[in-house]
Amino acid sequence: MLHKSYEIPLLKIIPPARLADSLIVRKYGVGSHIFEQGDPTSGLWFVIEGRVAVERIESDGNLTTTGIWTAGDIVGIAGLWDQSGYPASARALTNPTSMGWISRDMVMRLHQEVPAVGLEISRLLSERLRFIQESMSSRQGRPILNQVASVLWTLYARMGAVIGLTHEDLAHIIGTHRETVSRALQELTRAGMVVSHHGSIEIVDPDKLEHWSLSTSRPSAERP
Repeated sequence: MLHKSYEIPLLKIIPPARLADSLIVRKYGVGSHIFEQGDPTSGLWFVIEGRVAVERIESDGNLTTTGIWTAGDIVGIAGLWDQSGYPASARALTNPTSMGWISRDMVMRLHQEVPAVGLEISRLLSERLRFIQESMSSRQGRPILNQVASVLWTLYARMGAVIGLTHEDLAHIIGTHRETVSRALQELTRAGMVVSHHGSIEIVDPDKLEHWSLSTSRPSAERP
């Protein structure tokens, strides 16, 4: 599996011999937890293959999905510098999901010895922060139907036409109930934008979905 890691821009920067000595690759099945919220941050994780949901249990007991990450994304970096615990858990969404791991000590050494590693991590963090801010602002104060369309459009742009998420997963991303998401998906299905399968959602009319995702109020069924 090591050859797939070379497709990840950050890992391309690390000298191959050093990478072979420091990178550990692990496989996970659907639903398996890669790390748990509160565990010590032991190192830096990379998605090599598959998709990963990062989920946080809030103080009121509710579960919130803070991100869905795909091949090439880094995961679990929040506590790397101050050695705090993972602020959320990571769960595999696909079978298989392959993850790369480099220990915290090795990441610190690489950060000092290979300056391009630090620059690439900074770039990835900036890209992620922008993505999260744009995702939040695009949903804030809008009807649930438009929020679901916005989330699906964002995931379509990252994952392609078939999105391997359940109604429950989408509810956790938006911060609402599964039943509410299911009703919105039924309406999007009637409008010919999506098709719901067991454990996945297929985008069949991305142009119309994008139109609904950008609207601040419920659009008419027909695109103007």
